[in-house]
Amino acid sequence: MHLTTQEIPVQNLEVGMYVSKLDVPWVQTPFPIQGFYITKQEEMDLLSHYCNKVYIDQFLSKVDIKSHLNLTTNSSAKKIEIDARTRRLMSEKARFKPRVENYSVTSKFNREVKLASDMFEQISTQMSFIYRDMRQNGYVNVSEVRAASASMVKSVLKNPNALAWLCRINDDNEALHQQAIRSAVWAIIFARHLGLAKFDLRDIGTALLLAPIGKCQLPKELLYSRQSAEETELFQQHVELTLQETHKMFSASHQVNYILSAYCERNNGTGYPRKLIGNRIPFLARVAGIADYYEQLINPYPGADALTPAEAISHLYNTRGELFQNEMVEAFIQAIGIYPTGSLVKLTNNAIGVVVEQPSKSRLRPKVAVIKDNFNVTLDKPKVLNLAKEPNDEHGIPIQISQSLKSTSTDINAELIHEKLFGRSSWLSFLRAS
Repeated sequence: MHLTTQEIPVQNLEVGMYVSKLDVPWVQTPFPIQGFYITKQEEMDLLSHYCNKVYIDQFLSKVDIKSHLNLTTNSSAKKIEIDARTRRLMSEKARFKPRVENYSVTSKFNREVKLASDMFEQISTQMSFIYRDMRQNGYVNVSEVRAASASMVKSVLKNPNALAWLCRINDDNEALHQQAIRSAVWAIIFARHLGLAKFDLRDIGTALLLAPIGKCQLPKELLYSRQSAEETELFQQHVELTLQETHKMFSASHQVNYILSAYCERNNGTGYPRKLIGNRIPFLARVAGIADYYEQLINPYPGADALTPAEAISHLYNTRGELFQNEMVEAFIQAIGIYPTGSLVKLTNNAIGVVVEQPSKSRLRPKVAVIKDNFNVTLDKPKVLNLAKEPNDEHGIPIQISQSLKSTSTDINAELIHEKLFGRSSWLSFLRAS
Protein backbone atom coordinates (compact mmCIF):
# COMPACT_ATOMS: atom_id res chain seq x y z
CA MET A 1 0.00 0.00 0.00
CA HIS A 2 1.26 3.50 -0.83
CA LEU A 3 2.48 5.51 2.18
CA THR A 4 -0.24 8.14 1.71
CA THR A 5 -3.01 5.57 1.27
CA GLN A 6 -5.27 4.55 4.14
CA GLU A 7 -7.86 1.80 4.37
CA ILE A 8 -11.25 3.11 5.52
CA PRO A 9 -14.61 1.34 6.08
CA VAL A 10 -17.29 2.59 3.68
CA GLN A 11 -19.44 3.85 6.57
CA ASN A 12 -16.68 6.37 7.42
CA LEU A 13 -16.46 7.99 3.99
CA GLU A 14 -17.02 11.71 3.41
CA VAL A 15 -17.37 14.02 0.44
CA GLY A 16 -13.93 15.26 -0.64
CA MET A 17 -12.06 12.01 -0.09
CA TYR A 18 -10.06 10.59 -2.99
CA VAL A 19 -10.74 6.89 -3.59
CA SER A 20 -7.63 5.26 -5.03
CA LYS A 21 -8.50 1.58 -4.60
CA LEU A 22 -11.45 -0.70 -3.80
CA ASP A 23 -11.62 -4.04 -2.00
CA VAL A 24 -13.17 -5.54 -5.14
CA PRO A 25 -11.94 -5.36 -8.75
CA TRP A 26 -12.88 -2.10 -10.51
CA VAL A 27 -14.39 -4.03 -13.42
CA GLN A 28 -16.99 -5.52 -11.07
CA THR A 29 -18.32 -2.05 -10.18
CA PRO A 30 -19.93 0.71 -12.26
CA PHE A 31 -17.13 3.15 -11.47
CA PRO A 32 -15.49 4.08 -14.81
CA ILE A 33 -11.99 4.97 -13.64
CA GLN A 34 -9.42 3.76 -11.11
CA GLY A 35 -9.42 6.74 -8.79
CA PHE A 36 -11.98 9.50 -8.20
CA TYR A 37 -13.14 12.18 -5.75
CA ILE A 38 -16.31 11.55 -3.77
CA THR A 39 -18.56 14.48 -4.65
CA LYS A 40 -22.00 13.46 -3.34
CA GLN A 41 -23.86 11.13 -1.00
CA GLU A 42 -25.07 8.96 -3.88
CA GLU A 43 -21.48 7.93 -4.62
CA MET A 44 -20.94 6.87 -1.01
CA ASP A 45 -24.20 4.89 -1.10
CA LEU A 46 -23.06 3.21 -4.30
CA LEU A 47 -19.67 2.34 -2.82
CA SER A 48 -21.41 0.71 0.14
CA HIS A 49 -23.28 -1.57 -2.26
CA TYR A 50 -20.05 -2.99 -3.67
CA CYS A 51 -17.43 -2.63 -0.97
CA ASN A 52 -16.82 -3.11 2.72
CA LYS A 53 -13.78 -0.86 2.69
CA VAL A 54 -11.92 1.41 0.27
CA TYR A 55 -8.46 2.95 0.13
CA ILE A 56 -8.22 6.73 0.44
CA ASP A 57 -5.25 8.79 -0.70
CA GLN A 58 -4.51 11.27 2.13
CA PHE A 59 -2.39 13.52 -0.09
CA LEU A 60 -5.02 13.91 -2.82
CA SER A 61 -8.05 14.10 -0.52
CA LYS A 62 -9.59 17.52 0.12
CA VAL A 63 -10.55 16.69 3.72
CA ASP A 64 -8.57 15.59 6.77
CA ILE A 65 -9.01 11.85 7.07
CA LYS A 66 -7.05 11.28 10.28
CA SER A 67 -10.27 11.19 12.30
CA HIS A 68 -11.59 8.42 10.08
CA LEU A 69 -8.79 5.93 10.61
CA ASN A 70 -10.69 3.55 12.86
CA LEU A 71 -9.79 0.87 10.44
CA THR A 72 -10.53 -2.29 12.34
CA THR A 73 -13.84 -3.73 13.46
CA ASN A 74 -14.72 -6.24 16.08
CA SER A 75 -15.90 -8.68 13.42
CA SER A 76 -12.53 -10.40 13.40
CA ALA A 77 -12.98 -11.31 17.05
CA LYS A 78 -16.13 -13.20 16.14
CA LYS A 79 -14.42 -15.37 13.57
CA ILE A 80 -14.16 -19.07 14.26
CA GLU A 81 -10.68 -20.22 15.22
CA ILE A 82 -9.31 -22.38 12.40
CA ASP A 83 -6.51 -24.86 12.96
CA ALA A 84 -3.49 -25.11 10.66
CA ARG A 85 -4.70 -28.26 8.86
CA THR A 86 -8.09 -26.75 8.08
CA ARG A 87 -6.49 -23.51 6.91
CA ARG A 88 -4.17 -25.48 4.61
CA LEU A 89 -7.09 -27.43 3.11
CA MET A 90 -9.09 -24.23 2.69
CA SER A 91 -6.26 -22.51 0.85
CA GLU A 92 -5.84 -25.24 -1.75
CA LYS A 93 -6.60 -24.13 -5.27
CA ALA A 94 -10.07 -25.30 -6.28
CA ARG A 95 -10.05 -28.37 -8.51
CA PHE A 96 -12.46 -28.16 -11.43
CA LYS A 97 -13.85 -30.84 -13.69
CA PRO A 98 -12.29 -30.59 -17.15
CA ARG A 99 -14.20 -28.46 -19.66
CA VAL A 100 -15.77 -30.74 -22.26
CA GLU A 101 -18.07 -28.28 -24.05
CA ASN A 102 -17.98 -24.68 -25.25
CA TYR A 103 -21.63 -23.77 -25.41
CA SER A 104 -22.78 -20.87 -27.57
CA VAL A 105 -26.05 -18.95 -27.58
CA THR A 106 -28.25 -20.39 -30.32
CA SER A 107 -31.60 -18.73 -29.59
CA LYS A 108 -32.60 -15.07 -29.43
CA PHE A 109 -33.47 -13.91 -25.94
CA ASN A 110 -37.05 -12.82 -26.66
CA ARG A 111 -37.77 -16.05 -28.56
CA GLU A 112 -36.34 -18.26 -25.80
CA VAL A 113 -38.24 -16.43 -23.05
CA LYS A 114 -41.51 -17.05 -24.88
CA LEU A 115 -40.63 -20.73 -25.34
CA ALA A 116 -39.41 -21.12 -21.76
CA SER A 117 -42.34 -19.33 -20.09
CA ASP A 118 -44.82 -22.18 -20.58
CA MET A 119 -42.19 -24.73 -19.61
CA PHE A 120 -41.28 -22.78 -16.46
CA GLU A 121 -44.93 -22.54 -15.43
CA GLN A 122 -45.49 -26.23 -16.14
CA ILE A 123 -42.46 -27.23 -14.07
CA SER A 124 -43.62 -24.99 -11.21
CA THR A 125 -47.02 -26.68 -11.17
CA GLN A 126 -45.45 -30.11 -11.55
CA MET A 127 -42.98 -29.61 -8.69
CA SER A 128 -45.75 -28.26 -6.47
CA PHE A 129 -47.68 -31.51 -6.96
CA ILE A 130 -44.52 -33.58 -6.42
CA TYR A 131 -43.81 -31.85 -3.09
CA ARG A 132 -47.45 -32.26 -2.07
CA ASP A 133 -47.23 -36.00 -2.81
CA MET A 134 -44.05 -36.17 -0.77
CA ARG A 135 -45.76 -34.58 2.23
CA GLN A 136 -48.93 -36.66 1.97
CA ASN A 137 -47.76 -40.00 0.62
CA GLY A 138 -43.97 -40.07 0.97
CA TYR A 139 -43.68 -40.60 -2.81
CA VAL A 140 -41.68 -38.75 -5.46
CA ASN A 141 -41.96 -39.38 -9.19
CA VAL A 142 -38.27 -39.12 -10.01
CA SER A 143 -38.76 -39.53 -13.77
CA GLU A 144 -40.79 -36.30 -13.79
CA VAL A 145 -38.09 -34.49 -11.82
CA ARG A 146 -35.35 -35.61 -14.22
CA ALA A 147 -37.49 -34.62 -17.20
CA ALA A 148 -38.03 -31.18 -15.65
CA SER A 149 -34.28 -30.75 -15.16
CA ALA A 150 -33.61 -31.87 -18.73
CA SER A 151 -36.07 -29.26 -20.04
CA MET A 152 -34.34 -26.51 -18.08
CA VAL A 153 -30.94 -27.66 -19.32
CA LYS A 154 -32.18 -27.54 -22.92
CA SER A 155 -33.32 -23.92 -22.50
CA VAL A 156 -30.20 -22.77 -20.62
CA LEU A 157 -27.93 -24.25 -23.27
CA LYS A 158 -29.73 -22.26 -25.97
CA ASN A 159 -29.77 -18.98 -24.01
CA PRO A 160 -29.14 -18.77 -20.25
CA ASN A 161 -30.70 -15.30 -20.02
CA ALA A 162 -34.24 -16.62 -20.58
CA LEU A 163 -34.60 -18.72 -17.43
CA ALA A 164 -32.59 -16.14 -15.47
CA TRP A 165 -35.31 -13.63 -16.40
CA LEU A 166 -38.09 -15.97 -15.32
CA CYS A 167 -36.33 -16.63 -12.00
CA ARG A 168 -36.14 -12.91 -11.26
CA ILE A 169 -39.82 -12.19 -11.96
CA ASN A 170 -41.00 -15.29 -10.09
CA ASP A 171 -39.59 -14.48 -6.66
CA ASP A 172 -42.05 -16.32 -4.39
CA ASN A 173 -39.94 -17.18 -1.36
CA GLU A 174 -42.47 -19.16 0.67
CA ALA A 175 -42.92 -22.21 -1.55
CA LEU A 176 -40.12 -24.78 -1.28
CA HIS A 177 -40.54 -25.88 -4.88
CA GLN A 178 -40.09 -22.34 -6.25
CA GLN A 179 -36.82 -21.84 -4.43
CA ALA A 180 -35.66 -25.27 -5.57
CA ILE A 181 -36.40 -24.41 -9.21
CA ARG A 182 -34.51 -21.15 -9.04
CA SER A 183 -31.52 -22.76 -7.31
CA ALA A 184 -31.45 -25.40 -10.04
CA VAL A 185 -31.50 -22.72 -12.76
CA TRP A 186 -28.57 -20.78 -11.24
CA ALA A 187 -26.59 -24.03 -10.90
CA ILE A 188 -27.29 -25.10 -14.48
CA ILE A 189 -26.22 -21.66 -15.75
CA PHE A 190 -23.03 -21.95 -13.70
CA ALA A 191 -22.34 -25.48 -14.95
CA ARG A 192 -22.92 -24.34 -18.54
CA HIS A 193 -20.36 -21.58 -18.03
CA LEU A 194 -17.87 -24.18 -16.76
CA GLY A 195 -18.38 -26.27 -19.90
CA LEU A 196 -19.56 -29.39 -18.08
CA ALA A 197 -21.20 -32.28 -19.91
CA LYS A 198 -24.95 -32.15 -20.47
CA PHE A 199 -25.57 -35.10 -18.14
CA ASP A 200 -23.73 -33.21 -15.38
CA LEU A 201 -26.01 -30.22 -15.91
CA ARG A 202 -29.05 -32.50 -15.77
CA ASP A 203 -27.88 -34.24 -12.58
CA ILE A 204 -27.12 -30.93 -10.84
CA GLY A 205 -30.58 -29.66 -11.75
CA THR A 206 -32.20 -32.91 -10.63
CA ALA A 207 -30.38 -32.82 -7.30
CA LEU A 208 -31.44 -29.28 -6.46
CA LEU A 209 -35.04 -29.95 -7.49
CA LEU A 210 -35.02 -32.89 -5.08
CA ALA A 211 -33.00 -31.16 -2.34
CA PRO A 212 -35.93 -29.81 -0.29
CA ILE A 213 -37.91 -33.07 -0.08
CA GLY A 214 -36.31 -33.77 3.28
CA LYS A 215 -37.52 -30.36 4.48
CA CYS A 216 -41.07 -31.47 3.70
CA GLN A 217 -40.78 -33.84 6.65
CA LEU A 218 -39.71 -31.14 9.13
CA PRO A 219 -41.93 -28.78 11.16
CA LYS A 220 -42.67 -25.82 8.90
CA GLU A 221 -41.50 -23.26 11.48
CA LEU A 222 -37.96 -24.66 11.26
CA LEU A 223 -37.77 -23.47 7.64
CA TYR A 224 -38.22 -19.86 8.68
CA SER A 225 -36.55 -19.54 12.06
CA ARG A 226 -34.14 -21.56 14.20
CA GLN A 227 -33.66 -20.05 17.65
CA SER A 228 -31.48 -22.68 19.30
CA ALA A 229 -28.66 -25.11 18.58
CA GLU A 230 -31.15 -27.96 18.95
CA GLU A 231 -33.44 -26.49 16.30
CA THR A 232 -30.48 -25.92 13.96
CA GLU A 233 -29.36 -29.51 14.42
CA LEU A 234 -32.87 -30.75 13.70
CA PHE A 235 -33.10 -28.60 10.57
CA GLN A 236 -29.80 -29.92 9.26
CA GLN A 237 -31.25 -33.41 9.28
CA HIS A 238 -33.06 -32.49 6.07
CA VAL A 239 -30.02 -33.69 4.09
CA GLU A 240 -30.20 -37.19 5.56
CA LEU A 241 -33.99 -37.26 5.18
CA THR A 242 -33.60 -36.34 1.50
CA LEU A 243 -30.95 -39.02 0.97
CA GLN A 244 -33.19 -41.65 2.55
CA GLU A 245 -35.68 -40.93 -0.23
CA THR A 246 -33.24 -40.56 -3.12
CA HIS A 247 -31.50 -43.82 -2.28
CA LYS A 248 -34.83 -45.45 -3.11
CA MET A 249 -34.81 -43.70 -6.50
CA PHE A 250 -31.17 -44.11 -7.55
CA SER A 251 -28.39 -46.57 -6.92
CA ALA A 252 -26.24 -45.72 -3.91
CA SER A 253 -23.39 -44.58 -6.16
CA HIS A 254 -25.49 -42.31 -8.37
CA GLN A 255 -24.11 -38.82 -8.99
CA VAL A 256 -27.33 -37.14 -7.79
CA ASN A 257 -26.82 -38.69 -4.35
CA TYR A 258 -23.24 -37.43 -4.19
CA ILE A 259 -24.41 -33.90 -4.96
CA LEU A 260 -27.20 -34.05 -2.38
CA SER A 261 -24.91 -35.47 0.30
CA ALA A 262 -22.54 -32.49 0.16
CA TYR A 263 -24.19 -29.38 -1.35
CA CYS A 264 -24.57 -27.92 2.19
CA GLU A 265 -20.86 -28.39 2.97
CA ARG A 266 -18.68 -25.29 3.03
CA ASN A 267 -15.05 -24.61 2.16
CA ASN A 268 -14.05 -23.82 5.77
CA GLY A 269 -15.64 -26.94 7.26
CA THR A 270 -18.61 -25.14 8.83
CA GLY A 271 -21.13 -26.86 6.57
CA TYR A 272 -23.04 -30.06 7.20
CA PRO A 273 -23.58 -32.97 7.56
CA ARG A 274 -19.89 -34.10 7.47
CA LYS A 275 -18.04 -30.78 7.81
CA LEU A 276 -15.97 -31.44 4.68
CA ILE A 277 -13.32 -28.89 3.71
CA GLY A 278 -12.23 -27.47 0.34
CA ASN A 279 -11.62 -30.01 -2.41
CA ARG A 280 -12.88 -32.79 -0.14
CA ILE A 281 -16.33 -31.57 -1.14
CA PRO A 282 -17.33 -33.22 -4.46
CA PHE A 283 -16.99 -30.75 -7.31
CA LEU A 284 -20.60 -30.86 -8.52
CA ALA A 285 -21.76 -30.41 -4.92
CA ARG A 286 -19.64 -27.24 -4.76
CA VAL A 287 -21.33 -26.00 -7.95
CA ALA A 288 -24.77 -26.75 -6.52
CA GLY A 289 -23.88 -25.34 -3.11
CA ILE A 290 -22.85 -21.88 -4.27
CA ALA A 291 -25.93 -21.61 -6.52
CA ASP A 292 -28.26 -22.63 -3.70
CA TYR A 293 -26.56 -20.18 -1.32
CA TYR A 294 -26.91 -17.34 -3.85
CA GLU A 295 -30.63 -18.09 -4.20
CA GLN A 296 -31.06 -17.96 -0.43
CA LEU A 297 -29.39 -14.53 -0.37
CA ILE A 298 -31.65 -12.95 -3.00
CA ASN A 299 -34.86 -14.84 -2.11
CA PRO A 300 -34.62 -15.82 1.57
CA TYR A 301 -37.50 -17.37 3.44
CA PRO A 302 -40.01 -14.91 4.99
CA GLY A 303 -38.61 -12.93 7.88
CA ALA A 304 -35.12 -12.49 6.45
CA ASP A 305 -33.91 -9.48 4.49
CA ALA A 306 -33.32 -10.12 0.81
CA LEU A 307 -30.18 -8.87 -0.90
CA THR A 308 -30.18 -7.47 -4.40
CA PRO A 309 -28.22 -9.56 -6.93
CA ALA A 310 -25.38 -7.02 -6.81
CA GLU A 311 -25.29 -7.14 -3.00
CA ALA A 312 -25.31 -10.95 -3.08
CA ILE A 313 -22.42 -11.03 -5.53
CA SER A 314 -20.52 -8.50 -3.41
CA HIS A 315 -21.11 -10.66 -0.33
CA LEU A 316 -19.81 -13.76 -2.12
CA TYR A 317 -16.74 -11.89 -3.33
CA ASN A 318 -15.95 -10.35 0.06
CA THR A 319 -16.21 -13.74 1.82
CA ARG A 320 -14.45 -15.77 -0.88
CA GLY A 321 -12.08 -18.37 0.47
CA GLU A 322 -14.27 -18.90 3.52
CA LEU A 323 -17.62 -20.46 2.60
CA PHE A 324 -16.59 -21.08 -1.01
CA GLN A 325 -13.22 -21.33 -2.73
CA ASN A 326 -11.79 -18.23 -4.41
CA GLU A 327 -11.83 -19.75 -7.89
CA MET A 328 -15.41 -21.03 -7.48
CA VAL A 329 -16.67 -17.60 -6.47
CA GLU A 330 -14.88 -15.85 -9.33
CA ALA A 331 -16.23 -18.35 -11.88
CA PHE A 332 -19.75 -18.02 -10.47
CA ILE A 333 -19.63 -14.22 -10.77
CA GLN A 334 -18.53 -14.57 -14.40
CA ALA A 335 -21.44 -16.95 -15.06
CA ILE A 336 -24.25 -15.05 -13.33
CA GLY A 337 -23.05 -11.47 -13.60
CA ILE A 338 -23.66 -8.61 -11.19
CA TYR A 339 -26.93 -7.66 -12.87
CA PRO A 340 -28.66 -10.90 -13.97
CA THR A 341 -31.35 -10.59 -16.59
CA GLY A 342 -34.54 -9.48 -14.85
CA SER A 343 -32.73 -7.33 -12.27
CA LEU A 344 -34.35 -4.06 -11.30
CA VAL A 345 -31.81 -1.23 -11.53
CA LYS A 346 -31.50 2.51 -11.06
CA LEU A 347 -29.55 4.40 -13.70
CA THR A 348 -27.23 7.36 -13.18
CA ASN A 349 -29.91 9.68 -14.62
CA ASN A 350 -32.31 8.45 -11.86
CA ALA A 351 -34.47 6.44 -14.25
CA ILE A 352 -35.63 2.96 -13.18
CA GLY A 353 -35.30 0.00 -15.52
CA VAL A 354 -35.12 -3.75 -15.78
CA VAL A 355 -32.20 -5.65 -17.33
CA VAL A 356 -33.51 -7.42 -20.42
CA GLU A 357 -30.30 -8.84 -21.82
CA GLN A 358 -26.82 -9.37 -20.41
CA PRO A 359 -24.22 -9.82 -23.15
CA SER A 360 -21.40 -12.11 -22.03
CA LYS A 361 -18.75 -9.57 -23.07
CA SER A 362 -20.50 -6.54 -21.55
CA ARG A 363 -22.03 -7.64 -18.27
CA LEU A 364 -21.64 -4.27 -16.57
CA ARG A 365 -23.35 -2.52 -19.49
CA PRO A 366 -26.41 -4.66 -20.32
CA LYS A 367 -29.55 -3.76 -22.23
CA VAL A 368 -32.05 -2.06 -19.94
CA ALA A 369 -35.73 -1.38 -20.55
CA VAL A 370 -36.52 1.91 -18.81
CA ILE A 371 -39.83 1.52 -16.96
CA LYS A 372 -39.82 4.84 -15.09
CA ASP A 373 -38.18 8.02 -16.30
CA ASN A 374 -35.97 10.30 -14.24
CA PHE A 375 -39.10 12.03 -12.87
CA ASN A 376 -40.42 8.68 -11.55
CA VAL A 377 -43.19 8.63 -14.18
CA THR A 378 -44.14 5.16 -15.40
CA LEU A 379 -43.75 4.90 -19.17
CA ASP A 380 -46.45 3.39 -21.38
CA LYS A 381 -43.72 1.81 -23.46
CA PRO A 382 -40.13 1.31 -22.36
CA LYS A 383 -37.22 3.21 -23.72
CA VAL A 384 -34.59 0.56 -24.29
CA LEU A 385 -30.99 1.51 -23.67
CA ASN A 386 -28.03 -0.57 -24.78
CA LEU A 387 -25.52 0.60 -22.19
CA ALA A 388 -22.68 -1.05 -24.11
CA LYS A 389 -23.16 1.68 -26.73
CA GLU A 390 -22.70 4.33 -24.00
CA PRO A 391 -25.88 6.39 -24.46
CA ASN A 392 -25.79 9.88 -22.93
CA ASP A 393 -28.28 11.69 -20.71
CA GLU A 394 -29.59 15.20 -21.45
CA HIS A 395 -26.33 16.67 -20.13
CA GLY A 396 -24.16 14.53 -22.42
CA ILE A 397 -22.97 12.27 -19.56
CA PRO A 398 -22.83 8.53 -20.32
CA ILE A 399 -25.66 6.63 -18.64
CA GLN A 400 -24.66 3.69 -16.46
CA ILE A 401 -26.24 1.55 -13.77
CA SER A 402 -25.86 3.31 -10.43
CA GLN A 403 -27.33 0.58 -8.22
CA SER A 404 -29.26 -2.65 -8.12
CA LEU A 405 -32.73 -2.41 -6.53
CA LYS A 406 -34.80 -4.82 -4.49
CA SER A 407 -38.00 -5.93 -6.19
CA THR A 408 -39.96 -4.45 -3.28
CA SER A 409 -38.35 -1.01 -3.56
CA THR A 410 -40.76 0.24 -6.24
CA ASP A 411 -44.39 -0.28 -7.23
CA ILE A 412 -43.38 -1.95 -10.49
CA ASN A 413 -45.38 -5.14 -11.09
CA ALA A 414 -43.01 -7.79 -12.42
CA GLU A 415 -45.75 -9.93 -13.95
CA LEU A 416 -47.26 -6.94 -15.75
CA ILE A 417 -43.83 -6.00 -17.10
CA HIS A 418 -43.34 -9.56 -18.33
CA GLU A 419 -46.71 -9.51 -20.10
CA LYS A 420 -45.97 -6.18 -21.77
CA LEU A 421 -42.50 -7.31 -22.80
CA PHE A 422 -43.33 -10.80 -24.00
CA GLY A 423 -47.09 -10.81 -24.62
CA ARG A 424 -48.66 -10.80 -28.04
CA SER A 425 -48.10 -7.06 -28.39
CA SER A 426 -44.49 -7.50 -27.38
CA TRP A 427 -42.27 -4.51 -26.71
CA LEU A 428 -39.17 -6.57 -27.45
CA SER A 429 -38.97 -6.03 -31.20
CA PHE A 430 -35.98 -3.86 -30.30
CA LEU A 431 -33.96 -6.96 -29.48
CA ARG A 432 -34.16 -8.11 -33.07
CA ALA A 433 -32.80 -4.83 -34.34
CA SER A 434 -30.29 -3.85 -31.64
